[in-house]
Amino acid sequence: MSKKIGRTLFIFGLILLLVAVSIFGHYTGYNYVTAQNERLNSLNQQIELEGRSPINENTRGSVEIHIPRNSNMDDITEILYDEGLINNKIAFKVLSRINGFDGNYRSGTHYLLDEMSYDEMMLILTSKPDPVTITFPEGLTYRQMKERMKAAGMRFDENIMDEMMRRPNLFIDYDFMQAIPNYPNRDWMMQGYLWPDTYQFDVNESEENILRKFFDNTERKLLTGDYYERAESMGLTLDQAMTLASLVQKEGPMSEMPKIGRVFLNRLRQEMPLQSCATINYLREADGMAPILWVRNADLERYKDNPYNTYNISSLPPGPINSPGTVALEGVLWPATERSWPGANSYLYFVAKGDGTNDFSKTFEEHQEKAEKYSAAQQQN
Repeated sequence: MSKKIGRTLFIFGLILLLVAVSIFGHYTGYNYVTAQNERLNSLNQQIELEGRSPINENTRGSVEIHIPRNSNMDDITEILYDEGLINNKIAFKVLSRINGFDGNYRSGTHYLLDEMSYDEMMLILTSKPDPVTITFPEGLTYRQMKERMKAAGMRFDENIMDEMMRRPNLFIDYDFMQAIPNYPNRDWMMQGYLWPDTYQFDVNESEENILRKFFDNTERKLLTGDYYERAESMGLTLDQAMTLASLVQKEGPMSEMPKIGRVFLNRLRQEMPLQSCATINYLREADGMAPILWVRNADLERYKDNPYNTYNISSLPPGPINSPGTVALEGVLWPATERSWPGANSYLYFVAKGDGTNDFSKTFEEHQEKAEKYSAAQQQN
Protein backbone atom coordinates (compact mmCIF):
# COMPACT_ATOMS: atom_id res chain seq x y z
CA MET A 1 0.00 0.00 0.00
CA SER A 2 1.39 3.38 -1.00
CA LYS A 3 2.04 6.08 1.52
CA LYS A 4 -0.59 8.24 -0.17
CA ILE A 5 -3.31 5.63 0.23
CA GLY A 6 -2.26 4.91 3.84
CA ARG A 7 -2.41 8.62 4.70
CA THR A 8 -5.87 8.86 3.14
CA LEU A 9 -7.13 5.89 5.12
CA PHE A 10 -5.64 7.32 8.32
CA ILE A 11 -7.35 10.66 7.76
CA PHE A 12 -10.61 8.92 6.90
CA GLY A 13 -10.39 6.77 10.03
CA LEU A 14 -9.58 9.85 12.13
CA ILE A 15 -12.63 11.60 10.71
CA LEU A 16 -14.82 8.58 11.54
CA LEU A 17 -13.40 8.53 15.06
CA LEU A 18 -14.09 12.23 15.54
CA VAL A 19 -17.62 11.78 14.22
CA ALA A 20 -18.16 8.85 16.55
CA VAL A 21 -16.77 10.80 19.50
CA SER A 22 -18.96 13.74 18.55
CA ILE A 23 -22.05 11.56 18.30
CA PHE A 24 -21.22 9.84 21.59
CA GLY A 25 -20.54 13.18 23.28
CA HIS A 26 -23.72 14.68 21.92
CA TYR A 27 -25.72 11.65 22.99
CA THR A 28 -24.12 11.55 26.44
CA GLY A 29 -24.49 15.30 26.89
CA TYR A 30 -28.07 15.18 25.74
CA ASN A 31 -28.86 12.37 28.17
CA TYR A 32 -27.11 14.27 30.99
CA VAL A 33 -29.00 17.49 30.27
CA THR A 34 -32.25 15.56 29.91
CA ALA A 35 -31.67 13.78 33.21
CA GLN A 36 -30.81 17.07 34.91
CA ASN A 37 -33.94 18.71 33.52
CA GLU A 38 -36.04 15.77 34.69
CA ARG A 39 -34.57 16.04 38.20
CA LEU A 40 -35.09 19.79 38.22
CA ASN A 41 -38.68 19.49 36.98
CA SER A 42 -39.42 16.76 39.52
CA LEU A 43 -38.00 18.91 42.33
CA ASN A 44 -39.99 21.91 41.13
CA GLN A 45 -43.21 19.87 41.04
CA GLN A 46 -42.60 18.65 44.60
CA ILE A 47 -42.04 22.20 45.81
CA GLU A 48 -45.19 23.45 44.08
CA LEU A 49 -47.24 20.52 45.38
CA GLU A 50 -46.06 20.71 49.00
CA GLY A 51 -45.48 24.46 49.13
CA ARG A 52 -41.94 23.86 50.41
CA SER A 53 -38.77 21.94 49.69
CA PRO A 54 -38.96 18.15 50.11
CA ILE A 55 -35.48 18.24 51.69
CA ASN A 56 -35.48 18.84 55.44
CA GLU A 57 -33.35 18.23 58.52
CA ASN A 58 -34.45 14.57 58.58
CA THR A 59 -33.36 13.90 54.99
CA ARG A 60 -30.30 11.67 54.96
CA GLY A 61 -27.17 13.61 54.06
CA SER A 62 -28.89 16.99 54.18
CA VAL A 63 -26.76 20.05 54.86
CA GLU A 64 -28.32 22.95 56.76
CA ILE A 65 -27.85 26.36 55.16
CA HIS A 66 -28.94 29.58 56.83
CA ILE A 67 -29.31 32.64 54.62
CA PRO A 68 -29.41 35.79 56.80
CA ARG A 69 -31.78 38.59 55.85
CA ASN A 70 -30.49 41.06 53.26
CA SER A 71 -27.83 38.62 52.03
CA ASN A 72 -26.55 39.44 48.54
CA MET A 73 -25.29 37.08 45.84
CA ASP A 74 -21.72 37.21 47.12
CA ASP A 75 -22.85 36.34 50.65
CA ILE A 76 -24.91 33.37 49.49
CA THR A 77 -22.15 32.07 47.22
CA GLU A 78 -19.63 32.30 50.05
CA ILE A 79 -21.92 30.36 52.41
CA LEU A 80 -22.37 27.54 49.88
CA TYR A 81 -18.64 27.45 49.10
CA ASP A 82 -17.69 27.32 52.79
CA GLU A 83 -20.07 24.38 53.29
CA GLY A 84 -18.45 22.54 50.37
CA LEU A 85 -21.66 22.48 48.32
CA ILE A 86 -20.13 24.32 45.36
CA ASN A 87 -16.54 24.34 44.14
CA ASN A 88 -16.67 27.18 41.63
CA LYS A 89 -18.03 30.46 42.88
CA ILE A 90 -17.81 32.22 39.52
CA ALA A 91 -19.70 29.44 37.74
CA PHE A 92 -22.44 29.52 40.38
CA LYS A 93 -22.86 33.28 40.08
CA VAL A 94 -22.91 33.22 36.27
CA LEU A 95 -25.42 30.35 36.16
CA SER A 96 -27.57 32.09 38.75
CA ARG A 97 -27.74 35.21 36.60
CA ILE A 98 -28.42 33.24 33.40
CA ASN A 99 -31.24 31.32 35.09
CA GLY A 100 -32.77 34.52 36.47
CA PHE A 101 -32.43 33.49 40.12
CA ASP A 102 -30.56 36.62 41.22
CA GLY A 103 -32.62 38.67 43.67
CA ASN A 104 -35.05 35.81 44.33
CA TYR A 105 -33.20 33.92 47.06
CA ARG A 106 -35.16 33.58 50.31
CA SER A 107 -33.64 34.26 53.68
CA GLY A 108 -34.01 31.59 56.32
CA THR A 109 -32.95 28.00 56.87
CA HIS A 110 -32.76 25.64 53.90
CA TYR A 111 -31.53 22.08 53.50
CA LEU A 112 -29.45 20.94 50.51
CA LEU A 113 -27.73 17.74 49.37
CA ASP A 114 -24.12 17.79 48.20
CA GLU A 115 -24.97 15.75 45.06
CA MET A 116 -27.43 18.41 43.88
CA SER A 117 -26.72 20.38 40.75
CA TYR A 118 -26.29 24.13 40.97
CA ASP A 119 -29.72 24.53 39.36
CA GLU A 120 -31.37 22.37 42.04
CA MET A 121 -29.66 24.28 44.83
CA MET A 122 -30.82 27.57 43.33
CA LEU A 123 -34.39 26.28 43.05
CA ILE A 124 -34.49 25.29 46.72
CA LEU A 125 -32.86 28.53 47.88
CA THR A 126 -35.56 30.53 46.08
CA SER A 127 -38.39 28.52 47.67
CA LYS A 128 -39.97 29.43 51.00
CA PRO A 129 -38.17 27.82 53.95
CA ASP A 130 -40.25 25.45 56.05
CA PRO A 131 -41.28 27.58 59.07
CA VAL A 132 -41.76 26.66 62.71
CA THR A 133 -45.40 27.32 63.63
CA ILE A 134 -46.10 28.08 67.30
CA THR A 135 -49.35 29.04 69.04
CA PHE A 136 -49.10 31.20 72.15
CA PRO A 137 -52.32 31.19 74.21
CA GLU A 138 -53.38 34.13 76.33
CA GLY A 139 -51.80 34.58 79.73
CA LEU A 140 -48.26 33.31 79.11
CA THR A 141 -45.33 35.11 80.71
CA TYR A 142 -42.29 36.06 78.66
CA ARG A 143 -40.37 33.15 80.21
CA GLN A 144 -43.11 30.70 79.26
CA MET A 145 -43.14 32.01 75.69
CA LYS A 146 -39.39 31.49 75.47
CA GLU A 147 -39.78 27.92 76.70
CA ARG A 148 -42.43 27.26 74.07
CA MET A 149 -40.14 28.55 71.32
CA LYS A 150 -37.18 26.48 72.51
CA ALA A 151 -39.34 23.36 72.76
CA ALA A 152 -40.31 23.90 69.10
CA GLY A 153 -36.62 23.76 68.12
CA MET A 154 -35.81 27.44 67.69
CA ARG A 155 -32.16 28.35 68.22
CA PHE A 156 -32.12 31.94 69.40
CA ASP A 157 -29.66 33.21 72.00
CA GLU A 158 -31.67 33.53 75.19
CA ASN A 159 -29.28 36.03 76.77
CA ILE A 160 -29.48 38.37 73.77
CA MET A 161 -33.28 38.23 73.72
CA ASP A 162 -33.44 38.85 77.47
CA GLU A 163 -31.30 41.95 77.07
CA MET A 164 -33.51 43.21 74.25
CA MET A 165 -36.64 42.70 76.37
CA ARG A 166 -35.13 45.11 78.90
CA ARG A 167 -34.49 47.85 76.35
CA PRO A 168 -37.61 49.29 74.69
CA ASN A 169 -35.47 52.03 73.15
CA LEU A 170 -34.33 49.43 70.61
CA PHE A 171 -37.90 49.28 69.29
CA ILE A 172 -38.90 52.91 69.61
CA ASP A 173 -40.37 52.85 66.09
CA TYR A 174 -43.51 51.21 67.55
CA ASP A 175 -46.11 53.65 68.91
CA PHE A 176 -46.95 51.61 72.01
CA MET A 177 -43.27 51.27 72.91
CA GLN A 178 -42.89 55.01 73.39
CA ALA A 179 -45.49 54.97 76.16
CA ILE A 180 -43.97 52.18 78.27
CA PRO A 181 -42.72 53.75 81.53
CA ASN A 182 -39.20 53.00 82.63
CA TYR A 183 -39.91 51.68 86.13
CA PRO A 184 -36.74 50.32 87.78
CA ASN A 185 -38.64 47.43 89.40
CA ARG A 186 -40.41 46.33 86.25
CA ASP A 187 -39.76 42.77 85.06
CA TRP A 188 -39.02 42.51 81.34
CA MET A 189 -39.96 45.99 80.12
CA MET A 190 -42.02 44.72 77.15
CA GLN A 191 -43.71 41.80 78.90
CA GLY A 192 -47.41 42.00 78.10
CA TYR A 193 -46.81 43.25 74.56
CA LEU A 194 -46.01 39.89 72.97
CA TRP A 195 -49.52 39.50 71.58
CA PRO A 196 -50.93 35.96 72.02
CA ASP A 197 -51.49 34.43 68.60
CA THR A 198 -50.12 31.84 66.17
CA TYR A 199 -46.79 32.79 64.60
CA GLN A 200 -44.39 31.36 62.05
CA PHE A 201 -40.64 31.64 62.61
CA ASP A 202 -37.52 30.39 60.93
CA VAL A 203 -35.71 27.90 63.14
CA ASN A 204 -32.69 30.26 63.10
CA GLU A 205 -34.69 33.49 63.32
CA SER A 206 -32.67 36.28 64.92
CA GLU A 207 -33.63 37.55 68.35
CA GLU A 208 -34.64 40.95 66.99
CA ASN A 209 -36.77 39.47 64.22
CA ILE A 210 -38.57 37.21 66.69
CA LEU A 211 -39.53 40.15 68.88
CA ARG A 212 -40.47 42.30 65.91
CA LYS A 213 -42.91 39.66 64.67
CA PHE A 214 -44.66 39.89 68.02
CA PHE A 215 -44.52 43.68 68.11
CA ASP A 216 -45.77 44.04 64.52
CA ASN A 217 -48.85 42.06 65.49
CA THR A 218 -49.29 43.99 68.73
CA GLU A 219 -49.05 47.34 66.96
CA ARG A 220 -51.62 46.25 64.39
CA LYS A 221 -54.07 44.93 67.00
CA LEU A 222 -53.78 48.00 69.22
CA LEU A 223 -54.29 50.45 66.35
CA THR A 224 -57.34 48.65 64.96
CA GLY A 225 -59.06 48.23 68.33
CA ASP A 226 -59.43 51.89 69.40
CA TYR A 227 -57.69 50.95 72.64
CA TYR A 228 -55.61 54.11 72.95
CA GLU A 229 -58.64 56.39 72.74
CA ARG A 230 -60.73 54.26 75.07
CA ALA A 231 -58.00 54.09 77.72
CA GLU A 232 -57.53 57.86 77.61
CA SER A 233 -61.27 58.43 78.01
CA MET A 234 -61.16 56.31 81.19
CA GLY A 235 -58.20 58.21 82.63
CA LEU A 236 -55.81 55.31 82.00
CA THR A 237 -52.67 54.99 79.95
CA LEU A 238 -52.52 52.07 77.55
CA ASP A 239 -49.78 50.53 79.69
CA GLN A 240 -51.98 50.73 82.79
CA ALA A 241 -54.82 49.09 80.88
CA MET A 242 -52.49 46.35 79.64
CA THR A 243 -51.14 45.78 83.15
CA LEU A 244 -54.63 45.50 84.62
CA ALA A 245 -55.70 43.23 81.74
CA SER A 246 -52.85 40.83 82.57
CA LEU A 247 -54.37 40.39 86.05
CA VAL A 248 -57.89 39.98 84.66
CA GLN A 249 -56.54 37.34 82.27
CA LYS A 250 -55.58 35.08 85.17
CA GLU A 251 -58.50 35.69 87.52
CA GLY A 252 -61.39 33.99 85.75
CA PRO A 253 -63.02 32.70 82.57
CA MET A 254 -63.63 34.95 79.57
CA SER A 255 -67.32 35.30 80.41
CA GLU A 256 -66.43 36.94 83.74
CA MET A 257 -63.64 39.22 82.56
CA PRO A 258 -65.82 42.36 82.23
CA LYS A 259 -67.00 41.83 85.82
CA ILE A 260 -63.47 41.25 87.11
CA GLY A 261 -62.32 44.34 85.24
CA ARG A 262 -65.12 46.34 86.88
CA VAL A 263 -64.19 45.12 90.39
CA PHE A 264 -60.53 46.08 89.91
CA LEU A 265 -61.49 49.51 88.58
CA ASN A 266 -63.82 50.01 91.54
CA ARG A 267 -61.01 49.18 93.95
CA LEU A 268 -58.54 51.48 92.21
CA ARG A 269 -61.09 54.27 92.35
CA GLN A 270 -61.31 53.84 96.12
CA GLU A 271 -57.52 53.45 96.43
CA MET A 272 -57.90 49.90 97.73
CA PRO A 273 -55.24 47.23 97.14
CA LEU A 274 -56.22 45.03 94.20
CA GLN A 275 -55.36 41.91 96.22
CA SER A 276 -55.03 39.80 93.09
CA CYS A 277 -54.01 36.17 93.55
CA ALA A 278 -52.65 36.37 90.01
CA THR A 279 -49.75 38.56 91.10
CA ILE A 280 -48.82 36.23 93.96
CA ASN A 281 -48.92 33.26 91.59
CA TYR A 282 -46.75 35.22 89.16
CA LEU A 283 -44.10 35.56 91.88
CA ARG A 284 -44.47 31.92 92.94
CA GLU A 285 -44.01 30.64 89.41
CA ALA A 286 -40.97 32.88 88.90
CA ASP A 287 -39.49 31.10 91.93
CA GLY A 288 -40.31 27.67 90.50
CA MET A 289 -43.41 27.02 92.61
CA ALA A 290 -46.83 25.92 91.37
CA PRO A 291 -49.72 28.41 91.33
CA ILE A 292 -52.33 28.17 94.07
CA LEU A 293 -56.06 28.85 94.17
CA TRP A 294 -56.12 30.92 97.36
CA VAL A 295 -53.29 33.07 98.70
CA ARG A 296 -51.56 31.90 101.87
CA ASN A 297 -50.13 34.07 104.63
CA ALA A 298 -46.73 32.48 104.00
CA ASP A 299 -46.77 33.86 100.45
CA LEU A 300 -47.79 37.31 101.61
CA GLU A 301 -44.90 37.31 104.07
CA ARG A 302 -42.44 35.91 101.54
CA TYR A 303 -43.24 38.65 99.03
CA LYS A 304 -44.11 41.47 101.42
CA ASP A 305 -41.54 43.83 99.88
CA ASN A 306 -42.09 42.85 96.26
CA PRO A 307 -43.72 45.59 94.11
CA TYR A 308 -45.75 42.93 92.30
CA ASN A 309 -47.50 41.94 95.53
CA THR A 310 -50.86 43.68 95.06
CA TYR A 311 -51.89 42.85 98.63
CA ASN A 312 -49.39 45.41 99.91
CA ILE A 313 -49.84 48.27 97.42
CA SER A 314 -52.89 50.40 96.61
CA SER A 315 -52.00 50.65 92.94
CA LEU A 316 -51.09 48.62 89.90
CA PRO A 317 -47.94 46.48 89.83
CA PRO A 318 -44.99 47.93 87.84
CA GLY A 319 -46.09 46.25 84.61
CA PRO A 320 -48.02 43.36 83.00
CA ILE A 321 -47.45 39.91 84.48
CA ASN A 322 -48.26 38.10 81.23
CA SER A 323 -49.53 38.66 77.69
CA PRO A 324 -53.28 39.29 78.01
CA GLY A 325 -55.68 38.57 75.18
CA THR A 326 -58.28 40.76 73.53
CA VAL A 327 -61.12 39.71 75.86
CA ALA A 328 -59.12 40.57 78.99
CA LEU A 329 -58.05 43.95 77.61
CA GLU A 330 -61.60 44.79 76.59
CA GLY A 331 -62.80 43.57 79.99
CA VAL A 332 -60.78 46.45 81.44
CA LEU A 333 -61.63 49.07 78.82
CA TRP A 334 -65.28 48.06 78.41
CA PRO A 335 -66.07 46.61 81.86
CA ALA A 336 -69.48 45.49 83.10
CA THR A 337 -71.92 48.37 83.60
CA GLU A 338 -74.95 48.94 85.79
CA ARG A 339 -77.07 48.07 82.79
CA SER A 340 -75.44 44.70 82.13
CA TRP A 341 -74.70 43.90 85.78
CA PRO A 342 -76.97 45.65 88.31
CA GLY A 343 -74.91 47.10 91.14
CA ALA A 344 -71.71 46.85 89.07
CA ASN A 345 -70.18 49.99 90.57
CA SER A 346 -70.58 48.62 94.11
CA TYR A 347 -68.82 45.27 93.70
CA LEU A 348 -65.40 45.23 95.39
CA TYR A 349 -64.64 41.55 95.96
CA PHE A 350 -64.66 38.17 94.28
CA VAL A 351 -63.49 34.75 95.39
CA ALA A 352 -62.63 31.62 93.41
CA LYS A 353 -65.28 28.95 93.80
CA GLY A 354 -62.93 26.13 92.87
CA ASP A 355 -64.65 25.28 89.59
CA GLY A 356 -62.94 27.96 87.50
CA THR A 357 -65.52 30.66 88.18
CA ASN A 358 -65.85 33.37 90.85
CA ASP A 359 -68.44 34.58 93.33
CA PHE A 360 -68.73 38.38 93.57
CA SER A 361 -69.51 40.47 96.67
CA LYS A 362 -70.10 44.10 97.58
CA THR A 363 -69.01 43.98 101.23
CA PHE A 364 -66.03 42.48 103.01
CA GLU A 365 -68.28 40.54 105.38
CA GLU A 366 -70.13 38.91 102.52
CA HIS A 367 -66.84 38.15 100.76
CA GLN A 368 -65.30 36.63 103.90
CA GLU A 369 -68.29 34.36 104.42
CA LYS A 370 -68.08 33.09 100.84
CA ALA A 371 -64.32 32.61 101.02
CA GLU A 372 -64.67 30.42 104.12
CA LYS A 373 -67.42 28.39 102.47
CA TYR A 374 -65.46 27.65 99.30
CA SER A 375 -62.26 26.99 101.21
CA ALA A 376 -64.01 24.47 103.44
CA ALA A 377 -65.58 22.75 100.46
CA GLN A 378 -62.19 22.51 98.77
CA GLN A 379 -60.61 20.95 101.86
CA GLN A 380 -63.34 18.32 101.99
CA ASN A 381 -62.58 17.36 98.42
